[in-house]
Order: sequence, then structure tokens, then C-alpha cells
Amino acid sequence: MRNVAGLSTSEAQKSSDMFMKCQYMDELTGGKGTVFATGTPVSNSMTELYTMMRYLQHGTLRQKGLTHFDQWASTFGETTTAIELAPEGTGYRARTRFAKFFNLPELMSMFKEVADIKTADQLHLPVPEAKFETVVVQPSEIQKEMVADLSERAAAVHSGNIDPSVDNMLKITSDGRKIGLDQRLMNPLLPDDPNSKLNACVQNVLRIWEEGQADKDL
Repeated sequence: MRNVAGLSTSEAQKSSDMFMKCQYMDELTGGKGTVFATGTPVSNSMTELYTMMRYLQHGTLRQKGLTHFDQWASTFGETTTAIELAPEGTGYRARTRFAKFFNLPELMSMFKEVADIKTADQLHLPVPEAKFETVVVQPSEIQKEMVADLSERAAAVHSGNIDPSVDNMLKITSDGRKIGLDQRLMNPLLPDDPNSKLNACVQNVLRIWEEGQADKDL
């Protein structure tokens, strides 16, 4: 499955090592020698579910002819194409992602052979009440110039003209977050923008602290 965002076609040595150890334990114990203890088997990508099943249910996948990811994906998932904001923040682009399940009852029935599944309404865990407030700040001229530079860097990365050890999209998105928070994170010699996100946060924290002084005195 190529050209799908979030799907890596390269292998990691530690993952291959884990898979071989799981296979060895299954041979010794008849498929009962490995226990994973995690509350978040799927945290970032739907492909993680296939990875978990490959570690713990390789025999079942082999029996059903789903040992390769493309076979599993064609049975239980599909790719969707949507318009997303570009990582460098200078426009939108169409991205294809593996982001939708189907045949979900059959998939969960298979996964439940090795997993104890608990939902939030079954666990009754205490959840704090949160109050969300969106504060919009305007970028400085320096920040606008920096974001334009990010767009040029991203174009160079996409064209394949830059060695990944020199610049890559992860570094570009990280720099974008720094620029958005405070331009001095990129260059400490730049002036302090009074309207930056950091200063807006400071002002809000100070205001809330001052408003709570009366309650504190009581």
C-alpha cells in the first residue's frame, strides 16, 4: 500500500526482533506465551491494530489468509482522501490516509480472542471537567516571513533535493510550532512580540490569578 500518509513501508529492527520473539514463545507454548499489558493498543494509527494482531495472533491471520498488511487492509479498512492543512501552514493539499474501518464486528470478534476490551462507560474512571477557551492572536511580520521560509523548505523536501539528515518534514513542523509559540524560540536575538501566544498565555494566567486573590484571602 503505497503513497498513503501514516503508512511506513520500511521495517524497524526492534519491531522485527519483537515479532521473532513472539513467534518463538508461541512455538514453545502453543500460542499462549505472550501477554501484552497496555491500555492503548491503538494510539496513533489504525495500522497499529494489525501490528498487535500480527504479534499476538499470527496463527489466526495465517489461517484466514491475512498475513500481509494489504490483505488485512482490504478486508477491514479503506483509504480516504481529504483536504488537509499543509504541515508548513501555507495552504491545503489532498492527502490519502488509511482512516476508516469496515467489517468492524468481524474484526473485533477476531481481536477479542486475545484482548480484554473495556470502554469508558464500563470503567467509570473519574474525568475532570475542563473549560476550553480559544484565544486568537495575530502573527508578527517576522513570523510571516519565517512561515514563508518553511514553505520553501517543505517544497525542497518534497522534491527530494534535500538529504533527510539535513532537513525533513518532522523538523519543519517542529520549527512551525516554535514559530507559532514565540519567534524567539527560533532566534533568541529577535524582539519580544507583545502579542505572541506566549505573552497571551502569560496575560491570561496573570488575570486568572488576580481574579482568584479574593477567594484566596477567604
